[in-house]
Amino acid sequence: MANIKLIATDLDGTFLSDDKTFDKSLFQKVLKILKEKNITFAVATGVHQERINRILANFLEYDIAYVTNNGARIVNDHGQILYEKSLDIETLGNIQNLLSSFNPIPDQGVVYSTEDTAYVPREFAQFINEKHMKYFRDVIIVDDVTEIFDPIFKVTVNWDDFDETRFYKVVKHELANTVHVTETGTGAIDIVPANINKAVGLKILADNLNIQLNDIVAFGDGGNDFEMLNSVGKPYIMPNARLHGKYLPVLEDNNHDGVLKTILSIL
Repeated sequence: MANIKLIATDLDGTFLSDDKTFDKSLFQKVLKILKEKNITFAVATGVHQERINRILANFLEYDIAYVTNNGARIVNDHGQILYEKSLDIETLGNIQNLLSSFNPIPDQGVVYSTEDTAYVPREFAQFINEKHMKYFRDVIIVDDVTEIFDPIFKVTVNWDDFDETRFYKVVKHELANTVHVTETGTGAIDIVPANINKAVGLKILADNLNIQLNDIVAFGDGGNDFEMLNSVGKPYIMPNARLHGKYLPVLEDNNHDGVLKTILSIL
């Protein structure tokens, strides 16, 4: 394990417990060891930066790298933005039309996300509550995507009880290769720009750090981690994962800080 240069982890269902917490003292210990060994720590998640900043509020001064929005935005461990890929206005309009006509409607809401702001279509505003919005700095109701002038990195849609594969098929048919659709890790679905995923994001980060993907350890549990886990040298999978493949087992589940304990064991 002497060749490890970077450790990346998903958040929901992986690094975070079900109640969205983690052992802060253990994390501090891990970060200290990683710094001593010159190993970069990265958060690779489907969520946006503002939510991460609130979750890791006590650790923002540490040199952590970020692959956010399922790979649509990459920030290295020195805070430098390496890459951003947003959905263009034509694609946003096509997504808007699809969601307005899709049956059943996303009864848990629709959100167009920047790194800190949620744009919510008025027709779906009734489904948004404080629980959904607590990780955004601002929530703005819009009647049409043409009212949005900030870069949108993802569109998140959510149903209460629904077979998401139906939506995947319609998106593939209607939007072809203009977007990539994946799960969020929180029970919703993310629509991001085409050819974007966590593996793409990690490759950009690895190139910036002048390291190889084979020198990366990654932790994940869901469909949006699939490409990332299959691209790195040491892929670890959570006990609760819905993925199948040749992955390494995490010592304990997300409710018992399995990621942090596994990092300590491999170091």
